[in-house]
Amino acid sequence: EGKDLNDKIINITVEEKATGEISAGAGFGTSGSTFNFGIRENNYLGKGLTVDADATVSIDSFRGKLGINNPNYKNSDKSVFANIQSIEIDRTKNYGYKTNKTGFEVGTNFEYLDDLNLGLSGRSFFEKISTDSSASATQQKQKGNYFDAFTNLSFSYDKRNQKFRTTKGFISSYGIDIPLVSENNTLTNAYNYKYYTELYENNISSLSLFLKTANSLTGDDIKLSERLSIPGSKLRGFEIGKIGPKDGSDYIGGNHAATINFTSTLPQILENAQNVDFLFFIDTANLWGVDYSSDIDQSNTLRSSTGFVLDWFTPIGPLNFSFAQDLSKANDDKTETFQFSLGTTF
Repeated sequence: EGKDLNDKIINITVEEKATGEISAGAGFGTSGSTFNFGIRENNYLGKGLTVDADATVSIDSFRGKLGINNPNYKNSDKSVFANIQSIEIDRTKNYGYKTNKTGFEVGTNFEYLDDLNLGLSGRSFFEKISTDSSASATQQKQKGNYFDAFTNLSFSYDKRNQKFRTTKGFISSYGIDIPLVSENNTLTNAYNYKYYTELYENNISSLSLFLKTANSLTGDDIKLSERLSIPGSKLRGFEIGKIGPKDGSDYIGGNHAATINFTSTLPQILENAQNVDFLFFIDTANLWGVDYSSDIDQSNTLRSSTGFVLDWFTPIGPLNFSFAQDLSKANDDKTETFQFSLGTTF
């Protein structure tokens, strides 16, 4: 009881917990390796700000990003975020071209209706494309400096019962990049849908759909850096960036991408293995379309794979191992059977 009428004294105990995360990953294939490292702080300066930095390095590319997000700007229940990005792809040795792209993004995200989130952001990039005499004629035509500015709109309808280890429900999202200042006027659309259910007791299964297109509003050829690829998590058993249309020996990406993925947890094989999850998956994907040449194979071929995933929650963080076998592919696609990643918190 407090000193005055209707006053209460409430004792609150605050228990500290980890607010930072470190992640690391690696992929190995016949043509080289990929490594990524990230660090994230979810309570920067004790003010609830999220600061996120990550980098991915492969034999011919570097991708880095540093961002900050305020999830409740001035108690408005609206998030405000900003980030800077840098992407360099150096294929001078084998294909005669190099792209360097640097830019920033500022935006907001908020719940417009129950479970419906809206996002709005502006992003600008400065890009330099350089070539030498070994580059193809089309690549040499794109040599030069570019400045592009886009508006991004996103919509997300989230009916999952929980965001972590979801057991039922679905999430549906759509995003569009609209060119404001651009020499090529590339319009990009992307749609994601994922449904969760239990096929039997203590099972978690999901079915997902991913669609993405990139085309010029003015009928121009989109830049090499704007061409699409299939995310590695959506087509296991294939080397990232090593499927789809080829210009000579270079995998140039496509104008259209589509994937369908099914995953399902398996019954525990090991006794007392609460920290180990086994999953079965089937991935299917297609990457096709070459806007700048009718002489290049559009690569409109269904790729598919199946395999198993082991998620092991170790004291140093979650370990992920995937073993995959391709079921169908195009003649030029490159496959790999094993990948792993590691993450931890501090």
